[in-house]
Amino acid sequence: MDSQTIDAVSEWDSVPVESGYEGLHRLADDGFSGAVSTGMTWAFVLNGRFTGVFEGDIEDFEDAELTAYRAPDPALPLLFTMREIGGETRASYYTNKTPLSEADSTLSAGGFTGYVELSENVLSGDYYVVYYGGKSMSAAFVGSSERLLTGDEAFERANDEVGIYEVKEVDVSIVELPEIETDDEPEASAAATETSAETPDETPTEPSEEASEASAAEVESSSEPSSTDSTAVDATEAASEAESPQPERSADDSSNPESATAEPVDTDGDETEPPETDPATTTEPKQDAGAPDGQTAEPTAAGADQSASADQSAAESPDALADPKAGDGDDPFSAEEKWREARSIPSLDPSESSTKNGEANGSAKGGQKQKERPSKRQRKQQRQEARQRRRKEEQQAKRRREAAAAAAAESAEETGESAEAIAKLKDKLEEAEERREKLAEERDELEVERDEYRQRAEELNARVEELESEVERLKTELEASNGGFVAEESLPPEKALSGTNLFVRYQRKGQATLEHARDGEASRQEVIDNLRLEHHTTFDTGGLAVDGVPYEEFLHESTEYAFAKWVVTDLLYEIGETGNRSTLADLFDALPSVDRIELHGVVGFETNEGVDEREFDVIFRDQMGDPLFVADMNTSRNAATQAMVSSLVNNARSVAESDDALATAFYVTESFFEPEALESVAEETSGGFLSRSKKKSFVKLSRKQGYHVCLVEARNNEFHVNVPDL
Repeated sequence: MDSQTIDAVSEWDSVPVESGYEGLHRLADDGFSGAVSTGMTWAFVLNGRFTGVFEGDIEDFEDAELTAYRAPDPALPLLFTMREIGGETRASYYTNKTPLSEADSTLSAGGFTGYVELSENVLSGDYYVVYYGGKSMSAAFVGSSERLLTGDEAFERANDEVGIYEVKEVDVSIVELPEIETDDEPEASAAATETSAETPDETPTEPSEEASEASAAEVESSSEPSSTDSTAVDATEAASEAESPQPERSADDSSNPESATAEPVDTDGDETEPPETDPATTTEPKQDAGAPDGQTAEPTAAGADQSASADQSAAESPDALADPKAGDGDDPFSAEEKWREARSIPSLDPSESSTKNGEANGSAKGGQKQKERPSKRQRKQQRQEARQRRRKEEQQAKRRREAAAAAAAESAEETGESAEAIAKLKDKLEEAEERREKLAEERDELEVERDEYRQRAEELNARVEELESEVERLKTELEASNGGFVAEESLPPEKALSGTNLFVRYQRKGQATLEHARDGEASRQEVIDNLRLEHHTTFDTGGLAVDGVPYEEFLHESTEYAFAKWVVTDLLYEIGETGNRSTLADLFDALPSVDRIELHGVVGFETNEGVDEREFDVIFRDQMGDPLFVADMNTSRNAATQAMVSSLVNNARSVAESDDALATAFYVTESFFEPEALESVAEETSGGFLSRSKKKSFVKLSRKQGYHVCLVEARNNEFHVNVPDL
């Protein structure tokens, strides 16, 4: 899991929780929102529903000690879940061309599940809008302190920003908790059944399982289909609303399919064409949930199965996050207004609540099996069916428009309007249709031409790479055929290194890179095969000798070059394979950003007195030139002393206090470190007796700023991290 996410969650308020599955079930029963962890395994929870488990499986929590963190806002667990899953980027927009509020309206109306991220070219912070079934929650991390904003305040701040935002679609699945096995479970179920039979009227506000199933079936069979999946309504809330009088639905509500309430609606009087209904899912319960007391009848076997199917559909529809009363208002925008004013998020899986209410009765009746969640293939089929229904609705709307146009023409003739004017309008309509068809053909031709150019460009790029490889091969053969080397000019080692810069480049950017390696998508050998460490000098290297050998041979044999190559090819895997990705997070996450490596260079920074500078043997910089890592070398056979190491730590501190990009300071020796040097590093990185930092060998400058100190020993161009202990 991303180390920044772990750091953010670790700052939430911790809450006491029992160990093992009992603790998970207690969090679910309490409607907990936040995160829970054991070891390296993390799970996010929203209103008692487990939205995702990462770096492990749900079975890792069995009999394990748990740590729970309560989220300051319900949007954060769902946002972090979607960011860990990744999802697919559907589109990118510039706010000046497509405002965020416009995209929000489209995504909400389309029942979108995913999130919008506004961070590119935005200096004030990172802004997010999270959607589940079209319903949204907003969060923002503002300023250098990453101050959290949520709700309307976060959305309004985001809507006023200028930048580029991405729309990412994410498939979120609720994780089912394993059942807790107990020895007295049959007796408890029998006792629950007996108690329910003896005192049926003690909890009049809690609907029975039969009433919940019947109401859910009515909602499933009578509600109009939305533009995406079927509208899902919590079965328990539907039964409660059915017991109280409901306002009669006006004819205007038929224009807004999403405003359907939980109460069945008689559509016999509607002039609009009724939606098609799948006979396999249409149910007719034997008794209405709102019937008078004492007249509730047992549903038939077929009705029970259909009710269970309706409950399952409601639980797994993206709109399960929505308020079931969202469409009660006469204003078509009342649903969105109520959602914005809401202060709590309904359960992601409403079938869970009805299952809990009827658990005792279900056990006594033989333990009816719970429907399994549809597979990914079934969900894809459901989306296809929704698209087919949407196309059919568009065709029906088109026929209605044509019929209205014909009726208007007939009305115009009846009222005495000129037939010639009507004919002109028809001609204009035909011309517009012809123009539209012509433009569509031109568009298709341009798309074909574009694809051909793209294919040609890819072929030319591949040919260029082949020719470059051939040129390199011919150069190597030519150099080998020239025999011995004759030096035309010479330079001292210090000057040769100070005029050299190394660049991290790849044979193919789309293949194994350091970024792929950080995400666990490329092996060490794949990265080594694809990565090139190119050098650039401020002098001509043709015929140049350093210490009596050709310049390139001297460079590749130097400790500075070998250390730079080890950092960009091996260090990331050593940190990950030893389980120190979180404890060395700043170093681990900065490695893919290395672009240029300066040998024997200088880092400048501003102070109150002006610009100051510090010298280092190796400086790793990103594309903007900011220093990510600095290193000093001891290439002699003498041990590295306390003074040497302290000088590095002090110089790195001066740089880090003015530039928070600095992540690590290395000291490399070809011999060993004196005990005093090790002790001085331990004192600098201890952080105090009461320090709660989880980072290893870390010099803390402020609450969120600091850098790692690593002591490395070099043996025959092989490097070993001595401090911290990996």
